[in-house]
Order: sequence, then C-alpha cells, then structure tokens
Amino acid sequence: MRVTYVGHACHLVELDGLRVLTDPWLVDPIFAGSCEHAEPLGFGVADLGRIDAVALTQGHLDHLNAPTLAALPDKSIPVVHPVVTFTEIDEALRLLGFTNLHPREDWAPFELGTLRITPTPSPGVLDECAFFVSGRDGRFFDGADAPQPPELMREIRERLGAPDLAALSHNSFDQPALLGLPSLKPADHAPEAAVRSARLLGAGTVMPGASGMRWCGPRGPEITRRIIRRSGADFLARLAREAPEVPGVALAPGDAWSRAGGVERGVLRGTPEPPAATDYVHRLLDTGARHCPPGRPSTEDTVRRDLPALLARHPERAAYVGQAVAFEIVGADPAVFTVDFAAPTRPPVTGDAGAAFALRIADEDWKDLFERAIPWQVLLVNDRTRVVRFRPGAPPDGLHFAYALQGLFP
Repeated sequence: MRVTYVGHACHLVELDGLRVLTDPWLVDPIFAGSCEHAEPLGFGVADLGRIDAVALTQGHLDHLNAPTLAALPDKSIPVVHPVVTFTEIDEALRLLGFTNLHPREDWAPFELGTLRITPTPSPGVLDECAFFVSGRDGRFFDGADAPQPPELMREIRERLGAPDLAALSHNSFDQPALLGLPSLKPADHAPEAAVRSARLLGAGTVMPGASGMRWCGPRGPEITRRIIRRSGADFLARLAREAPEVPGVALAPGDAWSRAGGVERGVLRGTPEPPAATDYVHRLLDTGARHCPPGRPSTEDTVRRDLPALLARHPERAAYVGQAVAFEIVGADPAVFTVDFAAPTRPPVTGDAGAAFALRIADEDWKDLFERAIPWQVLLVNDRTRVVRFRPGAPPDGLHFAYALQGLFP
C-alpha cells in the first residue's frame, strides 16, 4: 500500500494494484477565488497517471473541485460518494460527464476487485462521510472533515480493523470565526481529539487530514490566521508528546507514505494546472441554472416571488433548516424579513420578527444565490456573511441553521 498526499483532503491511494483518488482538488483558486492551496502544487491532473476510482466525502468545493474532475480523462470510472439528500453531488458529477456513480450509505462498501471503499459516518451537517479504503495490501482511513467522537472511532476499528495509515481531522478550519463569532468548533475536531482517535483506531501511522488551505487576496493572511487556529503541525507535536508509540508523518504535496518504504519525498512531480476562472460547476459549465426568472432580480423579487417558490419546490430542505430566521439584506437594495423554515408555506414576514436566529448578507451576494452565480457555501467561507443572533446548543439550535442553508442554495 502506498498513499500519496496530493494536497488538503486529496490522496492517491495505491492498493492491490488499483489507484483511488479521494476528494480531488488540484486547480486553484476555490470558493469563488477566496482560497487556494497553502503550498502551491508542483504537478497537475495529467501527472496523477491512471485513476481507477474516485471517492468523494462531500460536495464542498475543497473536496469536489469541478475543474479537477472535468480534467480527469476517463469519466467512466466509478465515483463513490455519500447518498444525497440535500446537496447536488450526483447532479454535479453527471454534469461533468461521469456515468458510473455509486452513492453509498454508511458502512456499505463499494468493491473493486479485492479493494473495498467503505463510507464511515460523519456526524456533521448535510451529506458527508469519511472513507476506509482496504484490501489485501493494507488499510487507509481518510477522515477528511469528519468529527471524531470516541464511540465512532471504536466502531470503525471494530467493524473494519486498525488502519495502517490514518489521515485525521485536527481543527484546521474554524468556520464560526468566518461568521463573526468566537470559536465554537467542537472538541472532536481538535488536535487532542485526533491524538485520541489515533489511539482508538489503533493506527499504525497517522498524518493530518484535510489540512492545507489558505485565503487569497489582500486580507488573505489576516483571515487565514483567524481561521486556521491549530495546524497539522500542532497535531503532530501533540501526538509526539502524548502518544509517542504512534508514528506521525508530515507530508508535503507530492510526498508519499508506504508500508514498505515509509516516507518518500517528491514522488509526484510535473506541471501545475493553470488557475481556473471559476470552480462552481454551474458557472464552469455555463448551465444557465437559476432559482429565479431571467434578468437580475430585485431584493423584493427574491423575497416575495423567488424564495417562496424555492421553498415550495424543496419543503424537505426547508424543514432541515427548521427554524425561523431573520435576514438583514444590506447594500443598495436592502430589506429585512423573517422566514419560518419550520412552516415553509407561510410567506416571509416583513421586518425582524425577533427570531432567535438572524443573518446579515450583502444584497449583491443574496441575488447571486438566486441567479446560481454562487452556492451558499461560498458565502460561508468568504468572510462576507454574519450571524447576528443564534441560540447556542446542539442541532437544530446553534449554527446548524447557517450551515443547513446550503441545502436550499447548493
């Protein structure tokens, strides 16, 4: 078994003579130009060689990168991904030309020869999973962004065995800080949780997972310092102090780890991909998809016409938000209104009705959502959306409402 670290959550797993690519992202920038790899890649899609399968843990743009997927030459290879309830992973893949899709429930493996790609639970928001890739030659746990409660780590080991290599989440992306809030990320993403997970999994070797993103532009360094509070290096240092019996490896993009040879530096080299004009599949492919009629809508149009129509088409997604939310639309075409997502047939109420949950959004961004120029997840990472009020607690309280809006504006 050999695992090459391609960057962030992307790995090239070579096992039993087959090659699996996880969460492909090789083209910068992402999130509508907001983010890029922390370390520029010294190779491109063509340098990966033959790919026998793709495994996607989620539909976020740092895991499902449309320009990278579009550049993969063979669209008939199997693509394994979580069962879609609220997101558009399968639709995006079909638009990109992939024909061999395999949605899988947690614990239901996809088999390719002697290799098994098994989704494991991710108790996060919307359609996400982690992956356990196993075969005759070894086992790799790709934790991606998945939270790591102890009971889940124990269950993974009991069901699937101890991995030879595990890539573990370690709190490298403190999203609440992007919403104008202090850190609220649960401890099951922190370096201490990753150390605990390494022990509970019985991992032979561990590496930081989903680690390697920075923000672009004039404010990029300041935003990156605010968001990336604890790095992969913090996790590995804590591992060395608290669990010295578990080896940790720091891989740069293009480095690999194998059971036979340990760390191999610079095994992946070549020509980097040119920058992409957009990473959002609807803009990349110019699909023309919209949540509103042709023409730039007014804020009043979006509130009175387009949002009620969207909720009527997707009542299950509105129910997933499940709370009354006040929206403060600011800019040249402002508005304030409240939507009760628990009663999606009820029209929006003008003004702030005192809901426990409230957001502030620029009018141009709000209109872009209805024109499908951007998905909601772009606003969550662009440092332009603010949570004005929320009620702390587990879902459906807390920040669940802000993340769940991705189901309405995928």
